Parts: sequence; structure tokens; C-alpha cells
Amino acid sequence: MAISVNGNITRGKSDSDWVDKADWKMFHKTITDAGVMIMGSETYKQFADDFPQKGALNVVVTSKKELLSKNIEGALFTNLKPKELLQKLSKDGYKQVALIGGQTLNTSFIREDLVNEVYVDAHPYLIGEGLRLFNDIKDYFKKLKLLDITKLKNDLVLLHYKIK
Repeated sequence: MAISVNGNITRGKSDSDWVDKADWKMFHKTITDAGVMIMGSETYKQFADDFPQKGALNVVVTSKKELLSKNIEGALFTNLKPKELLQKLSKDGYKQVALIGGQTLNTSFIREDLVNEVYVDAHPYLIGEGLRLFNDIKDYFKKLKLLDITKLKNDLVLLHYKIK
């Protein structure tokens, strides 16, 4: 996930134009390595004409009927709950997934303890208003172990954590 230093993943409701090209390069490597990327309907909208992304199965988790009826090669539109979705993907032969957002979907996976590693590209911005990496996880507490720090470009770093 691309984040600002204060943890925002968007500027305003959906603006992510501030995300650096070096981040997109890392994003494509990550989804290709994983083989599957999972996103919510708002993140899907941000891709617009760039959907589906090549190199991975594009999974859109949504409750919107107009999206659930879509049939696009290389994509799956589903209303499965996180654990059910991961079970389906495992049954289909996938061993790894990249959860790419947004806020609501990230929160649903983290609440069910279905995230074992976190990659964040920390951008050198403070963004006053926007969506956060997670929402409403006030009672949630997990310790993370730093596995790696990679300088992607100038002031942009990739932080890789394992959830203990």
C-alpha cells in the first residue's frame, strides 16, 4: 500500500495522484509475484481503463449488484467474505495474494487476522484529509517485526513487516 507518513492512502476521498512512479513499479512486481490482487470496489474504480492489471488475477470484493454481474477476463467480482475468498483462491491453486485496498477491505482482512505481512511504500507527504490504511481498529493491537527497508527513490521507502 502507498501511504503518506501520517498513514493516509488517499488525498480526499479517492485521489492517489501523489503516488510516485517508483511505487507503481514495485506494485506491479508485487502483484505479479503474488499472482492475485484483491481490492474493494472503490479501488477498482480508481483503475478505470487500467483494469484489469496484467500479471495477476484481479479480484474485486463488492456488494454492488452491477459489479457482481461483470464478466471480465482476468478478473473475478465477488461478495465472498475475506476468509471464504481466501479458501476459494487456495482451492483454485493460488498460494499467495496481495491485498491492495482500500480502507474498508484492509480493515476486514486485518480484523479477521488474515494478514501476515505488510508492505507500505511510505511517501514523504503529510496529507490532512483522506482515507487511512485501516479504519476503526481502536481495539486492535498487533506487534510487527521489521523485515526490510528498501529505498525506492529519494525520500520514498518501502517498509516490509511481518505480523507477529
